[in-house]
Amino acid sequence: MSCCFFVLLDMTDQQIDTSLLRWFRITDGITAAVVMILAATIVAGRVLDIEALKIATGGAGLGMLFCALSLLLFLADPYRRLLSKVAYAFAFAAVLLSGVNLARYFMDLELVNTFSRLDVGGFQLALLVTMSPSDAIMITLIGLSLLLRDVSFKGFRPSELISFIATLACLMTMLGVILEIDTFCMFYACAKISPVVGVAFGMLGLATLCARPSEGFVSLLLSQNAGGASARRLIPSALIIPLAVSSVRMYVFRLGLPEEFGMTFMVAAMMLSFALLLCWNSWSIENLDTARQRAMLKATQSERRTRMVIQQAIDAFIAVDADGTIKDWNQRATDTFGFLREEALGKSLFELIVPEKLTEGAIEAIKEFLSRSKSTAPSRPLESYAKRKDGVEFPVELSLFPVDTESERLMCAFVRDITERKMIEQRFKEFYSTASHELRSPLTSIRGSLSLIKDLWKNVPQTAQEMLNSADNSLDRLVRLVNDMLDVKRIQEAQLNLELVPLDPVWVVTTAVDGLRAMAAKAEVELEVMFDSVAIFTGDVDRVVQVLTNLVSNAIKFTPPGKMIVVRVTNSVDAKRLRFLVEDQGPGISPEQLPKLFNKFAQLADGQSKLGTGLGLFISKAIVEEHGGVIGVESSVGKGTTFWFELPLTPPQPIRTELKSEALQHLDIEA
Repeated sequence: MSCCFFVLLDMTDQQIDTSLLRWFRITDGITAAVVMILAATIVAGRVLDIEALKIATGGAGLGMLFCALSLLLFLADPYRRLLSKVAYAFAFAAVLLSGVNLARYFMDLELVNTFSRLDVGGFQLALLVTMSPSDAIMITLIGLSLLLRDVSFKGFRPSELISFIATLACLMTMLGVILEIDTFCMFYACAKISPVVGVAFGMLGLATLCARPSEGFVSLLLSQNAGGASARRLIPSALIIPLAVSSVRMYVFRLGLPEEFGMTFMVAAMMLSFALLLCWNSWSIENLDTARQRAMLKATQSERRTRMVIQQAIDAFIAVDADGTIKDWNQRATDTFGFLREEALGKSLFELIVPEKLTEGAIEAIKEFLSRSKSTAPSRPLESYAKRKDGVEFPVELSLFPVDTESERLMCAFVRDITERKMIEQRFKEFYSTASHELRSPLTSIRGSLSLIKDLWKNVPQTAQEMLNSADNSLDRLVRLVNDMLDVKRIQEAQLNLELVPLDPVWVVTTAVDGLRAMAAKAEVELEVMFDSVAIFTGDVDRVVQVLTNLVSNAIKFTPPGKMIVVRVTNSVDAKRLRFLVEDQGPGISPEQLPKLFNKFAQLADGQSKLGTGLGLFISKAIVEEHGGVIGVESSVGKGTTFWFELPLTPPQPIRTELKSEALQHLDIEA
C-alpha cells in the first residue's frame, strides 16, 4: 500500500511531500480494480461451475465486487453527484446482500431461507448470494464504511473506525495463516476465511481507509507535526514487533520448551522492544521540536529585521488585503499621511487616503492585482493621487508587490510623495514652452535678417562674408538644438504621436537622401542608394525621414572627401521587418565607444570637432523603438561604420499609448 511507502520514507528521515497525496488515489484505484477482478473471477466460477475458480462463496465474490465498484466510483470523481449516487447504490447493495445472509444465520427467518432456495433458469440463486458468516461480517463492515465515508461528528469519522475493525479482522486471519493457528481464521461457527479472501478484504479495508488522504487518520499520518511523526514511527513497529515476537514464541513452543518460558520470553521481548521504540521516537520528536524551534527563532529574527527595515524605509509602506483593509503601516506612512499606526490598522484604505474620485477604480485595481500578479518583485512604479488626514490631495508614486501569508494574499505598496518632483517637472514644462514659443520666433527673425543682409551685401569684404556664414551656421545649429530638445521632451511625455500609414521605401529613402545631396556635395562625398527590397512597410513618414536624415548626415560629417556613402534597403533575417542600412567609409568607431552612441548628448572622442547636438542618435533610437523596431551599429576602426534600423512590415497591434522603449522610460533631461 502507498501508506507503507510514506511510513518508510519518514523512518529514513526524508521529507514527505504532501503533493504525493494523489498516489493514494492511484494505489487505491489499483487495489479496487484488483479486488474487482478477483471478485468477478469468483462469481464467474460459481456461475459457470468452474471448480478451480471456487476459492470463495458466490455471495462473498458478489459482495466484494459491489464494494470494489463503489470504491472505484468514489475515487473516479468524489464530487460528481451522479457517480457518488451510483457508488452509494453499490455499497448499499453489498450491505443488503451481507445483511440477508446474517439474518439467515442469526435469526433463521423463513422468508430469507425461502429466498435463498430460489431457482432461476435452472441455476440455484443460493450459489450466487450465499456467503459464510465471516464473509458476511467483513462485507457488512466494508459496505458500511463506504456508506458512511462522508459522515463526520466533530472530526470523528465512523467510517475510519469501521475500516480499522475490518482491517483488524483480516489481520487476524493473516496471523492465523502465518502462525498456523486455526482459531485465528474464523469468526463464527468455525467458518474460516481463506487466505486469498482475507487478503482481498484487507486490501479493501485499507483502500477504504485511505480513500480520502487529506482528511481523518491518513491526514494525521502525513502531517509534518509531532503527532504525524509519532504515528509514522509507532504504527509500523506496533504491527511488526508483535508479529516477530509471536513468531519466535511459537517457534519456542514447537521446540518443546515450557509454555512459561515462551510466555516470559514474549512479554520481556515486547516490553524491551516497545521501550526502545519509545526512546527512539522520543529522541526523534525532540530533534524535530528542536529544529522547529530553531526555524521559528530564525523566522522571528527575520521578521524583526524585515519590520525594522520597513520602519526605517524612506518611503511609506502600506499592506492591504483584497477588501482594502489596512494590515500594515510604517512610521514613514504616518509622516506622509498624518494617521498614526493605531488609527490606520484595520481601517479601509479607500476611506482613509484614497480620493473619492479614485475609489471605485482602486477597488477593482487591488482585486485584479492580487488575482493576476505572480511575481513577488515590485512592479513598475505607478503615479496616482492620495489624500492626507487634513483632506489635501497630493501626487504619489507607487511600487506594488504581492505577499502571501498563511491565511491570505496581501498587496503591499511603497508610497512616495512626489509633490516636489512634480513642481520641478512643471518648471521644465515651462522652460520647454518658453523654448518653443520665445526662442523660435526670434531665431526665425534673425535667420530672415541674415538672409536679407547676405543678399544686399554681395560685394562685402571676404572677412565680413565669412563672419556672416559663421553666424548663419551657428544659427542653424541653435535651431537644430532647440528642435531636438523639443523632440526629446515630446518623447519623454509620451506625446510623440505617430501617424502610421503604408510607406514606399523608395520614396522615403529618396526624399531623405535628396535633401542631403547639397551637404554631401559640399563635403565632396558621394551618395548611392541601393534597394534589395521594395516591400511596403508601415510608419510615420516624417519620423522615418528624420531618422534617415540623422544617420546619413552623421555619415557625411565623418566620411573623408572622395569616399562613398551607401544607403541600402533590404529584408531582415526573419523577413518580418524592413532593414535600412547607412554604410560609410569613415574612420570607424572603437568598441568601447559603441555602447555610448545612443545616449543623450553623446559625442565621439576622436579629436575632431563635428557640429551637432548629441541628441540625433538618441532621438532616432526612440523613434525606431516607438515604431516597434530596433536600431544598431556595426563598426571597424579604419574601415567604416554601418548604422542600421529595422521597422516592422505591419504596424504594432495595438498602437501603443504608453512607452515601451527602455530608452524612453528613463529619460532625464538635464536643465
